[in-house]
Amino acid sequence: MRVAPPEAAQRPRSKYRPALRRLLWVGATTLMASLFALSLLPIPSIAQADAELPTGDTVSASVKRFLEQRSASLGDQVTIEIRDSAADLGDCPAPQPFLPRPGIPQGRVTVGVHCGSEGERTRYLQATVSAMVRHLVVQQSIAPGQRIDAAELGWQESDISRLRRGYLDDIGQAAGMIATRRIPDGAVLTDNMLREPWMVKRGDTVVLTAVGQGFHVSRSVEALDNGGLGSTIRLKTESNQILQGRVTGQDQLRVDF
Repeated sequence: MRVAPPEAAQRPRSKYRPALRRLLWVGATTLMASLFALSLLPIPSIAQADAELPTGDTVSASVKRFLEQRSASLGDQVTIEIRDSAADLGDCPAPQPFLPRPGIPQGRVTVGVHCGSEGERTRYLQATVSAMVRHLVVQQSIAPGQRIDAAELGWQESDISRLRRGYLDDIGQAAGMIATRRIPDGAVLTDNMLREPWMVKRGDTVVLTAVGQGFHVSRSVEALDNGGLGSTIRLKTESNQILQGRVTGQDQLRVDF
């Protein structure tokens, strides 16, 4: 039996190597092209993730994020509870929350939601915004008409959801103001319990200054209303003409022409 020389045995296999290399090169090229195409696909955004949620969950999540942003000034320990079931509102694509009543949301609030990119429909939800806030309280009973002294006030922390709107959190908002009613010891101080001191009193004779282009005239008039600094009240001139003037100081009014 004759044995083939080594170079003869290798020749049949070597003729397949170029084809094998081409096959591997094509496979590697295809794999790299596929990986590159996958890298160009967009990463799902939060909005897309919300769109995959049921409508009720999407609305609730949007309202909660909206209230968190609007109530950020209340501090770090803010709790938000959506009291109504958003699922009962029906279909609401692209929800856009808003506050029917402007201001910082606190306590029980109503949140409106425009549905659709053009706000074709509007839904309303009830929510509760809770946070611990520092506010003023009265440390002794105050009579109506009494001027508020800073020594009569103290501080207390309460859940904002249990406070009346208009609570005061700045001593400058209360000191020197006049009580409009009897305020009992321990009461939470609110803006509707106080007023500015009268600088002009009804029935008093006061000085009115009329100011216009090229003239500046002062005369005595009768005040027809009480008024604090900056308020606008009615007045009567010597010729019985009724005008409105702005309180600029003690027994001083001004009219701009």
